[in-house]
Parts: sequence; structure tokens; C-alpha cells
Amino acid sequence: MLVVEDDPDVALLTRTIIERMTGAKVVVLNEASIVIAVIDTFHPDVIVTDIEMPAISGLALLDLVRDHRAGLPVVVMTAHASTAYAIRAIRGRADEFLTKPVSSADLAAVVVRLAEQWRSLRLSDHELERAAEVQRGLLPRKFVDLQGYRLAGGCAPARVVGGDFFDWYRVAGGVALTLADVMGKGIGAAIIAATVRAVLRSELTGGDLATGVAAAAARLESDLERAGSFATVFHAVVDAQTGVVRYVDAGHGLSLHVGSDGSVKRLATTSLPLGFPLEAGVHTGWREHSVILAPGDTLVSASDGVLDLYGDTLESLDEV
Repeated sequence: MLVVEDDPDVALLTRTIIERMTGAKVVVLNEASIVIAVIDTFHPDVIVTDIEMPAISGLALLDLVRDHRAGLPVVVMTAHASTAYAIRAIRGRADEFLTKPVSSADLAAVVVRLAEQWRSLRLSDHELERAAEVQRGLLPRKFVDLQGYRLAGGCAPARVVGGDFFDWYRVAGGVALTLADVMGKGIGAAIIAATVRAVLRSELTGGDLATGVAAAAARLESDLERAGSFATVFHAVVDAQTGVVRYVDAGHGLSLHVGSDGSVKRLATTSLPLGFPLEAGVHTGWREHSVILAPGDTLVSASDGVLDLYGDTLESLDEV
């Protein structure tokens, strides 16, 4: 805990209460000007600050803390309670507003509750960052060396992690390309996306693409059903010698063939996503199509997140 209080008697009392009733380590400052520097070295779980102090008031300090370490709990205390003070503290996003003299039990309960919330939040952030690290590690790390072709890809989740991914790997005679988009965002979609990637890699080895997608869909059906999710997939195999691109579009519909002359053709989807609920006895299957990449042509596939940047319509693909 970090206590900011210019009155030495009140500071000692506050420190004693917190140490004895919570077991926390407490650092006391009698001025607010060095609080930010101490935050970076001491890493407090909660700041308890007086309002009326020389140089920098507790409310001004609150603004500095919010700008420097968003989410760090701050308890504001004052002996001169007023509606104006309370409103300013609330607008400054103080986590608690306490009036002196504060009972020992109330002060201890407040700082313990806020410290637990802060630690839980930091743990969640750490877990999310670790999940993001793992997800980034599943993306292709190396470019496939395919003479006459260039590959490029990128992924920027709307949150820390997401349900979109791309993949490429060598197959006999060329390269396999996959872009998938799992319904939803966040950690749940990321977990499902990792499962979808693993299954697609094991089933789609460059042979009959429609059969491979069907096999992957069958393996994923129960998992996607339990999760209440589905995944759109664009999977293609490029023959390096002929330029023929065989592909299956499972509900994705966001892939383009851009000619060297600037012409653009959208490779429309003709099949349903993986995990999409079907009526009993109805199964349309997944169809394989083909397009030829001539010298100077480009194949582009994007997730629906790209559409958000350009008006959220299919026509916005022209901007891509």
C-alpha cells in the first residue's frame, strides 16, 4: 500500500492500521510530487491519499495516477467532507471516498478489497498476454520459399487475442494457404481457433480439398456445437508450376483474385461454414473451385475485421 498524507500523525495512524489489520507492506509519502516515481519502483496495489496537501492536491494526484497507471485503485480521504469534494473524486474515478476519521475496520476492508481486485486484474492481463503470445506463435514464422511467388500475411486482433488466423505450409508441388475466422472475439474465440487450426492442418494435406474440409468439419462438429460457435474458412492450394489455385470457401466469401491489369474478381463462397447448424438430413457439402494466377496476379484473403475499416460492406473490398 502507498499512503500519501502530509500530516505525520494521520500518516502514522493510517500506516499502523493497514499494517496491523491487513499485513500489507506500507510506504508513506508526505508529498504527492514523487508518487509517480514511487509507483514505478514500489508497485503498490492500492494508493490511499489525502485531498488537501501542499503543491499537489489529492484530486490532482488522482488524475496523474490515472494517466500513468490506469486501473490502479485509489482511495481518497478527507476531513472536510462536502458534496463538491465527493463529486470531484467520483469524476476523477476514485475507487473509494472516505471521510476522516475513518474506522479501522472500514479502512482495512476497503484496501483489502481493492488490492484483491487489482491483483486479480493484473493476473488476468498476464494470462491474456500469455495467450496472445501463444497465438502469435501459431502464426507462420517463416515464408515458404516458392520460386516465382511472394507470400505476405498479418494478424491484428481487435482485442488482445481473437478468433482469426492465417496459415501456410508446403505441400507437394506448391503451398497450402488457409484463412479462418471463428465467430466471436476474445479468449474463447482464440481457444476455438487454435483447435480449428490443428484440425485443418491434419486433414488438409493438399489432396482432395472438399474431402479434407468435410473431414475437418466432421471432427470439429461436436466441439463447435458445444461452444455454440462456427468458423468460416478459405483454404487454397497453389500449384507452383501451373499457377492453378484450387480452393474451398466455407462461408468466408472475402477472397479476391486481382489481375495484373487491375481487374478484381471476388471468389464468392458456395459452401456453409464449419459448425454451422444444418436442418436434419440436409447437407450441401463443400465444393472445390479453381482459379489461375497469371504472372503479376495477386490472391488476397481477409477476415471480416478488414471490412470494419472500410464501411462494413462487401463493396468496401474494392478499397482493400
